[in-house]
Amino acid sequence: MPRYELALILKAMRRPETAAALKRTIEALMDRGAVVRNLENLGEQALPYKMSAHSQQHVRGGYFLVDFYAPTTTVESIMGHLSRDTDVIRPNVVRHPLTQEVKACDGIVPVPLEEKLYSTKKKKK
Repeated sequence: MPRYELALILKAMRRPETAAALKRTIEALMDRGAVVRNLENLGEQALPYKMSAHSQQHVRGGYFLVDFYAPTTTVESIMGHLSRDTDVIRPNVVRHPLTQEVKACDGIVPVPLEEKLYSTKKKKK
């Protein structure tokens, strides 16, 4: 199963309501076969711009990161469930950055420009 990261913005709520919304979200992930590794609270902050979700305008939100493993077929199902949750402003699932292949940079490969320039010119006799 690939590793994913769920970046979640919840509407600004009191602590018990936020905990209930997170519990619903985690249970929804686990019901669909996900294995949750970590939940990180990034705090409540002002949103970068006004966001509307479920016929409401939001200017503040709670930011959370959920690190999990899940089958690739369930990601769409998870997103569908989260988009219907009225406490979720913005869900976003991405492949975890640590599991993506990082190719080593070969650096700048020198190109012999002089050879290319002089070989294409025809010399006059």
